[in-house]
Amino acid sequence: MFEAAVSVTELRRELHRYPEYGWCEYRTTARLAGLLGEAGYEIFYLSDLPEVDLEMLDPSVISNEAEKRRAGTECADPGTVERLKIPGFIARLETGRQGIRRGLRCDIDAVGVSESTDPDHLPFSCGFSSLHPGLCHSCGHDGHMALAVSAAIKLAEIRDRLNGTITFIFQPAEEGCRGARALTNVSLINSLDELYGFHLGICAENGEIVINPTDFLSSVKFDVEITGKSAHAGIEPEKGINALKCACRIADKLFALPDLHPGAKFNIGKFRSENARNVICDRATFECECRCSSSAETDIVFEAADKIIRSCCEATGCKYKIHTSGTAVEILNSPELREKIRTAALRSDLNIIETRPFRASEDCGHLIRAVQNNGGLGAYVVLGNSISSGHHSPEFDLSEEGLPRAAEFLFNLMKAE
Repeated sequence: MFEAAVSVTELRRELHRYPEYGWCEYRTTARLAGLLGEAGYEIFYLSDLPEVDLEMLDPSVISNEAEKRRAGTECADPGTVERLKIPGFIARLETGRQGIRRGLRCDIDAVGVSESTDPDHLPFSCGFSSLHPGLCHSCGHDGHMALAVSAAIKLAEIRDRLNGTITFIFQPAEEGCRGARALTNVSLINSLDELYGFHLGICAENGEIVINPTDFLSSVKFDVEITGKSAHAGIEPEKGINALKCACRIADKLFALPDLHPGAKFNIGKFRSENARNVICDRATFECECRCSSSAETDIVFEAADKIIRSCCEATGCKYKIHTSGTAVEILNSPELREKIRTAALRSDLNIIETRPFRASEDCGHLIRAVQNNGGLGAYVVLGNSISSGHHSPEFDLSEEGLPRAAEFLFNLMKAE
């Protein structure tokens, strides 16, 4: 019988208190790498892997000293934090016997949401709500990490009965689909025979597992900067070029994209201008995303967005820059893995749901596709959890009752038999 190697609930609650934004997960990395290193795993920090494509990242996330200092005040190992240019790591357990090279990907970042302080919100009432204003684990990644670490340590305890290689990938910056695409050339990942991804909640309740979720959305996240020319808004407004006016015109047209491309989803989540009210705006920025059922469709919508931005700027005399901050591709599970998933689910006494629509984006698709392109197999599953509120909401909370069987499933799935 499976017995959790570490308390899933206690670890989840600890991680919940210290959420970190994508590419800032220094405390999280140090804490989890320490646990798995002590259990006997070989630790590979992403910082040390030359195959990680740092050029894909915003330079501001490299060696974020402010976030490192905060991690140091929150009991993170100072030596580990200091050595990291970027957070995240891979933990590998070599059994010394031939067998499958099996991997599990776990996301480790939090969401830019302020957590609820309602007395009925369990993390608040039980004293483990977020200590970081404006950040919380409102997508369940704290639970993901607790499950993966618990299963990993339990596997290490029985390593003399295992075959092959077991690899856990603790990936930064899933939110915004910013993390996985920089890791697709890492041989510790793309040379795996099998790679699994998972998520809690989404479309399943406690005790359920969806073994072949469908309708993953391809996505592109991009930032836009519109530049005009400032001028006094009262004396000589005609000498300015109003970047904000141009940006508003662009936004109005961009929000109409789903009408022109049925099935597409488009959103602008952040819109900024820092000018005073009596100054013609010389700079406006906004952050966008579009999602479609396929990468080809997403490319078409993104090209349409680019055309709108370019034409509006040409008409007003503004200049623009577009920066792609993240992408996700659709996920197609390898059919050969379904029976392995089913067997692990039955051993964990989970109610098997063959398929349900996922209807969201997951950058794990980049890693699964990299493995599949190299001849391996990949699959993504949804582990049921009766969440308290919708993902990314301030009231979101996991059902801790559903965590032990989910940890048992990951343990059974990763046993290299």
